[in-house]
Amino acid sequence: MIPGKVLFYGGYSVLLKGHISLSIAVVDKEGKGVSYRWEHGEEKVVSPQFNIDGLPEGALVTIAYQTAKEYLSSWGWQETTVYLENSPIFGKPGEKSGLGSSAAATVATISALFEAQGYHSYAHVETIHKLSQIAYAKYAKKLGSGFDIATSSFRRTIIYRRYDPESVSLENWKESIHRPWPWLEATPVSLPAQIQVFNIKGGSTSTISAVKAWKEWKSKEPEAFKELMARQNEAETKAIEALLSGNWEEARKYTHEARKVHQEMQERISRYVQDFEPIEPPEITRFIEEAEKRYNVIGRAPGAGGRDSVAFLGDRRYPLAEVAKELGLDVEEIEVRMV
Repeated sequence: MIPGKVLFYGGYSVLLKGHISLSIAVVDKEGKGVSYRWEHGEEKVVSPQFNIDGLPEGALVTIAYQTAKEYLSSWGWQETTVYLENSPIFGKPGEKSGLGSSAAATVATISALFEAQGYHSYAHVETIHKLSQIAYAKYAKKLGSGFDIATSSFRRTIIYRRYDPESVSLENWKESIHRPWPWLEATPVSLPAQIQVFNIKGGSTSTISAVKAWKEWKSKEPEAFKELMARQNEAETKAIEALLSGNWEEARKYTHEARKVHQEMQERISRYVQDFEPIEPPEITRFIEEAEKRYNVIGRAPGAGGRDSVAFLGDRRYPLAEVAKELGLDVEEIEVRMV
């Protein structure tokens, strides 16, 4: 079972050297994420959710399969079929819920191929993690933040700091697999909390466009960029520390500080990028504030924000969908639990 993810802390700043993030690993109520199995036979991937039965050129799972095969062939190779099955939390076929189904499928494919060749996936988790990062980067044609791949690879909620992208070569990627990746941290943690995630019906935000706008702002206001990112990192570091110790009041206080940074950041980005989607739109701010007034929860527009989803951490589950309904916000709760 490979979990999905919710980036609760580290939106945007996860791309920066040494900046902290908290990526929460999530599965459905039955403990399922992306399930995989394998059998020796034809070389292909079968995934109903991705509408794949084969190795279509350019597909992410194809690149993952080929990358793992190239690496494992020096150890011996048996032709293998990999079967992937997504939990409904990842959305219906052809849809995405924002929980990282693509990253999870990448890790599941490579994990299955390791097991098919007789290598336990847990014993080789570091290698599987790096191969998955490489495969995903080959597909995207660039090195991303990597928190989603790391969360799926280690199959746990993690404190994550990005690796140095300069240390990883896509041309000579086999050499990169066997070298340490500077700056990388992926530390599993257990939070004294439960998570609730809500999709905003009719909402959609492009993470790629949002990050592009963030980078454009960085080029226009480098000093303000540096200052705001430092403030976010400091606030989120303190929020995570408080959360781990069970101090909800402090965790909420510092989360509010991080949210203020994002609100100031979105105002600055909007000076240079027309029609920039707010990181925390007003209706989501109202939802978070009202929920926090009534219940012991901490709310966030996760990841790059926008109108995709809202996530809450709480000491238990609360009827938050009722709060959204009272505010006229049309949401659908994704029934997940943290691992």
